[in-house]
Amino acid sequence: MKETKQGLLLGLEAYLLWGVISLFWKQLSGINAYAIFSYRILWTLVTMLLYMLLSQRQRIYKQQIKGLMTDKKAGAAAVLASFLIAVNWLSYIYAVTNQQATQASLGYYVMPLVSVLLSLIFLGEHLDRWTAFSVLLAALGVGLLIFHTGEIPAVTFLLAFSFAFYGLIKKNVKLSSDVAMLVEACVIAPLALLYLFFFSGESLFDYSLLENILLMLSGLVTAVPLLLFAEGVKKAPLNLIGFIQYINPTIQLVIAVLIFGETITLGELPGFIFIWLAVFIFIIGQILMLRKNR
Repeated sequence: MKETKQGLLLGLEAYLLWGVISLFWKQLSGINAYAIFSYRILWTLVTMLLYMLLSQRQRIYKQQIKGLMTDKKAGAAAVLASFLIAVNWLSYIYAVTNQQATQASLGYYVMPLVSVLLSLIFLGEHLDRWTAFSVLLAALGVGLLIFHTGEIPAVTFLLAFSFAFYGLIKKNVKLSSDVAMLVEACVIAPLALLYLFFFSGESLFDYSLLENILLMLSGLVTAVPLLLFAEGVKKAPLNLIGFIQYINPTIQLVIAVLIFGETITLGELPGFIFIWLAVFIFIIGQILMLRKNR
């Protein structure tokens, strides 16, 4: 029980950090989103290399990466997962720096329901009536948003589907979280360098001292919550940690409205209400299932 509480605490810390991370990226709004993303990849790579050296886990890194290279299926899955998480990171940075943080928070509300839907389609899992009803309500909510705005909420879909598919693909990649982050950064780093050298019209000299410091810290900001989450999952069941995952988008939404000055119009409100109701029913269903299993 003590270990479970420690795991839940670590998971809570990770979700709280992910919830307020928009405040960090907002400070870089003066920089092109593609440049921010590229520097984030490079500094994440540097951060994870330093972590590997300081944690003295070089042997484990070497063993896991060697195993990944000998298993073509796992290697291909790791590369695909790298591109999916890159899409997720870039979409989130773009949303926060372009006054679309509300849509970003909505994406993380919808993401767990998309994951359930993918498990139904690709893994042959069955939906209980609570989950099926929550997915239906979420779909109705998104439909109302599309009807009201006249356009598909691209950021919401990109964030929800990229991370849900990322989780699905990762089922075939047996890497520890720190090794996986290093591998993913290595896969995307060449594209980041290509953009910075040949397509970006800016350089580090065009940014302020504060912006350069924040870009350097982006690797740490990326690594810390993910490592906390991974350690939390080791100590506590994933379904328990899953119950607190909605802290993340809730904090994001509050920050978007109260700090960034974004608004939810009366026309959009019914769509949001259906999605929040779907999340509530999904959580109730998970609690009932957990009690039944016990």
